[in-house]
Amino acid sequence: MTFPLIRPSRSPCRRTLLAGLLATLLASGAAEPAGSAPAASTSLFAGHFLLRDTSGAAVDSDALSGRPYGVFFGFTHCPDICPTTLARISLALRGIADPDLRIYFVTVDPERDTAAALGPYMESFDPRIVALTGDRAAIDEAVASFGAVAERTALAGGGYTYGHTAAMLIVDENGLIADRIAAEGEEAALTARLSRLARPRPKAGP
Repeated sequence: MTFPLIRPSRSPCRRTLLAGLLATLLASGAAEPAGSAPAASTSLFAGHFLLRDTSGAAVDSDALSGRPYGVFFGFTHCPDICPTTLARISLALRGIADPDLRIYFVTVDPERDTAAALGPYMESFDPRIVALTGDRAAIDEAVASFGAVAERTALAGGGYTYGHTAAMLIVDENGLIADRIAAEGEEAALTARLSRLARPRPKAGP
């Protein structure tokens, strides 16, 4: 199964706007209208990735068995969809206390998104969002195995951009894609749906 493709605009990404974007989204405080239906969930096996985080440590999805997590594909030069989605996820995570919850931001542009480049970019977002990169073969495996799409398009002047799947995929503890959250989702609804991944708090003693 493949998911909808988002084609970004052709203007360059301005990383200095990320902190302002977070503040703007927080100030908006939008909530999902009452009675709104959640996006349709899916039920299929998750894909596989063996990639590296910004510290260079290997992250193997096989080792995540028994733990739910989220996956979002994107790239740091994305002008709008990626920073906006990461900002919304960050705001949603403020309402979730689980420190072990992980959302993996998998680059589709490993040639530019090295660990050294991803580290500073991710400083604007919640630390539970973990950026992953790798060689081209490893990225292509991750994209294809999760049923995502990443299409490279040349730009005038010799640059390039990507049209890519923008939905965040939620993988449950059984290794199934249990939900698919659209990039434009509101924070309140996003928090509610991400909360399903969180470990329950231990009950207080007598």
